[in-house]
Amino acid sequence: MNKRTVFIVLGLLILAAIAAFVVWDRHQTSQLQNATLSHINGATRTLRAAMAPAANTAAHAQTIAASAEQVGQDLTALRAAGTSRILLLAAGADGYLVTARELLRRQAIMLDLQGKIGSEIIAFRDHLLAGNRRAANWTTEAVRLKNRLEQDFREYQRTVEAHTKIADSFPDARKLLAGLVPDSQLIAASEIAAARDAAQAAAKALAAEVEAVRSIAAPR
Repeated sequence: MNKRTVFIVLGLLILAAIAAFVVWDRHQTSQLQNATLSHINGATRTLRAAMAPAANTAAHAQTIAASAEQVGQDLTALRAAGTSRILLLAAGADGYLVTARELLRRQAIMLDLQGKIGSEIIAFRDHLLAGNRRAANWTTEAVRLKNRLEQDFREYQRTVEAHTKIADSFPDARKLLAGLVPDSQLIAASEIAAARDAAQAAAKALAAEVEAVRSIAAPR
């Protein structure tokens, strides 16, 4: 084989290697894009499911908490992947998943606390109105019930405040994916705003119930 033939063969081998690398690189990029879009879609579906009304609040809270964990696992997987090929999409997805996870966590806590506080209001009211005030431990039990109610209600208020701040930050997280992901795959800002407003309305209603039972306990 003469030198010219050798050079031609080497050139063809190099071109074949370059073509194979390009195909492999495109495949890897496509795989990363698909996985990242799947994480985004999963977070969007989970958010919509969390905002849907549910007959069993306690079970719904548990489902949302589990969904928040799943979004967290997707976030970990995204960060562990080599995303240098899709830097903008990966950065936007990271912010979207973090915001979704934190909103879901607060949503689950709020629902759980709503159920607890509702039961505590009933227990405290029943103790005040139907309990035996002459019993030796009546006052001690009243104080215990009130303290537990107040503690959980303060935690609930803090959670609602955090939920509101996260919901208000969602448009910024969503904006990072503008032009990179179809709008249909992202939760709308109006949906998040509706969830925020619903949480605040529920908090206002619960605050009225807490205040009502406080008035029963107030010295006259």
